[in-house]
Amino acid sequence: MQAELQTLHASIPIAANAKNRWRSRSSVRLLLSDGEGGLGIGEAAPLAGMSAESASEARDALAHFDWPAQPPQSLEEVAELVARIDPRLPSARFALETALLSLWTSRLGVPLWSVWTDEVEELGVATTLWGRDDRQLVEMAREAAAYDVPAVKVKIGRQPALDEWLVETVRSLLPDAELRLDANGNLGADGLAARLDALSAFRPGFLEEPASMDVIEALDAVPFPLAVDESLAGPDGEEIFERALACPHVDVVILKPSLLGGLMRSWDLAERAQEAGKRAIVSHLMEGPIARAACAHLALALGGEPAGLGEHPGLLPLSDGLCTPWIETTWIDPPETPGLSLELRF
Repeated sequence: MQAELQTLHASIPIAANAKNRWRSRSSVRLLLSDGEGGLGIGEAAPLAGMSAESASEARDALAHFDWPAQPPQSLEEVAELVARIDPRLPSARFALETALLSLWTSRLGVPLWSVWTDEVEELGVATTLWGRDDRQLVEMAREAAAYDVPAVKVKIGRQPALDEWLVETVRSLLPDAELRLDANGNLGADGLAARLDALSAFRPGFLEEPASMDVIEALDAVPFPLAVDESLAGPDGEEIFERALACPHVDVVILKPSLLGGLMRSWDLAERAQEAGKRAIVSHLMEGPIARAACAHLALALGGEPAGLGEHPGLLPLSDGLCTPWIETTWIDPPETPGLSLELRF
């Protein structure tokens, strides 16, 4: 088995949440060849401010990997190879696993989603509103309304009055869409119950990461469901996950394979969440089309909730001609082509 690494650096339109602003993205592509025409591809694109590792650290781990002569023949062999990567480098694990699984399914002549299930159905896509200011965010909401998106996500975490104005405006433009809110842990304990009560007027489906798990658990009640996301990453992630499953206020688990160490671990967490009566939703980390395609295959296999895989500011700059035409603005049409089902277009 032969491996090649490619690194892309790109400037992007400014993207932001309550804590971070991004003006550039870096992506490490891993290409695997079996010497017989089979090709696998993966992507490591850790995100500053959310990922513990850098793109250069992920690249170093992949560059020094001891590649076996033959590609893996089973999921167990894939898991054994992925386990050789330091768990503190989850994006590198994700890239390696995606490349191995896409190579394996390409050799079998089946799409990657077939790793987990025999049949999949069309799945909705949630649109996240990105922009430098409220004017752009509202314009994006108008565009989302024109496409009749099934779900829309709004980043919050500013002054309460500003958040409420934006959420109310988006809700007025998209009265029937599921409204997802994301605070990225920026609301804190002070006045949280009052903020949740105020936001409940706009019928949100759920709110991601309002504060730490300690704060969430201390709430007497919540007017709408809460969700965990990036707090599942890192050395305390397993403990946070177990606490989220036990917490009646948390109804949704957001799964970002780049933060969690890959598709198989994300699948395992999704199954555990569903067994506990929680909803599991796959999302991206603002990576390029390779990682997005991998996440889409996982989301199709899980089914159910609209996936958090809408377009984002880093997607086109990191594409380099690769695309996934089966991922539309409002839905994912299950691909039948082998592996990651990527296409090259210029």
